[in-house]
Amino acid sequence: MNIEEINTLPEGAPEEEKKPLIARWREDGLLSRRMIALLIVFAFSLAVYLTARLCTPFAEFWTRYPAQAVRFITAKAMGWFPFSFAECVIISLPVLLIAYITAAIVSGRRDSSNRRFYRLLKPLISLLLVIGILFFAGFGTGYNRNPLEKNLGIERSAVSAFELYETAQKVINEMDNVLPNVSFDSTGASVMPYGFSELTEKVNSAFDGYAAGVDYISHFSSKPKAIALSEPMTYTHISGVYTYMTGEANINTNYPDFIRPFTMAHEMAHQRGISREEEANFVAFLVCASSDDNYELYSAYMNMLNYLRSALYTAVRGTEDENLFRELNSITPKKCIGELSAYSKFFDKYRESTASTVSGKVNDTFLKSQGQKSGISSYGLVVDLAVAYYKSIG
Repeated sequence: MNIEEINTLPEGAPEEEKKPLIARWREDGLLSRRMIALLIVFAFSLAVYLTARLCTPFAEFWTRYPAQAVRFITAKAMGWFPFSFAECVIISLPVLLIAYITAAIVSGRRDSSNRRFYRLLKPLISLLLVIGILFFAGFGTGYNRNPLEKNLGIERSAVSAFELYETAQKVINEMDNVLPNVSFDSTGASVMPYGFSELTEKVNSAFDGYAAGVDYISHFSSKPKAIALSEPMTYTHISGVYTYMTGEANINTNYPDFIRPFTMAHEMAHQRGISREEEANFVAFLVCASSDDNYELYSAYMNMLNYLRSALYTAVRGTEDENLFRELNSITPKKCIGELSAYSKFFDKYRESTASTVSGKVNDTFLKSQGQKSGISSYGLVVDLAVAYYKSIG
């Protein structure tokens, strides 16, 4: 068989099949000018992300400026929707996938040249490329920017059990000034004195005030979204999530009131370029603690106290320093103990669930892939920053 025979289709082959594959892709739009442009932008975004992983100063610059433009545009665009666009997509995803697969199978049977299949493939490839661009150019570089402690001018190091105890004491001292202005219900849980819309305004206002005094976090207002299916979401143990694809800070409104301001500030910190989880937690603390609203202040101190108590309990359990945790319990205000007790009872219904196991593993894998070696445990590392911060302010 000669070369001419190898490269030539049988005499009776359809005219469409005689065309080179690349030519057919061009005709079907897989290699249209728009698709080629999208591929070029994707390749550039990937190059940016890989460069950021190797060069921290570049990651800091990109996250502060070009990436902020991406996050700002997506946040503002999705802000026009009064609901979580990301939640709608996730809910409808199974139906969309089934419809897409069915259409692909039917088109393949009707068209032996696969032309219809290629046309169906084009929007899926385009969507995946856009998702990649938004992550690589808009959010992913934040995992490799300067550590938060450098931008804050504090020294972070491993902490001792006694340092955790001392820091918890300082948080309790600040809590004492706020507690008289907070209401509690019969279960011991605190009651947020306003709804979601007003909370959004207050957290935005707190961000405006805090961001005006620092240069490492972006300064703009946004509209966090209340998750419609918050109760089922609670089984995943997720109190909020930032969806970089849509630029939305999504909040689980089924969680106890004291969690919500802190969670909203955490997700909005992601929206403003703070990618690492413990750093988003600490920015949430700083933002809420800078507010002039009593319940935001309470949320800041209560959440930080909870993290410090958990870290201290883990550090001293089974050691000769166990008395430190008992001492901390003795100085913790009864109302705070009541809040934590009510929180524990609230979680009894959701504590053990397959959804939480799966979501935990997925989140853990993702965080580790972005250089957060502690995975989901990184959320609790906020105590290291808290200890360093309180040391710096005396």
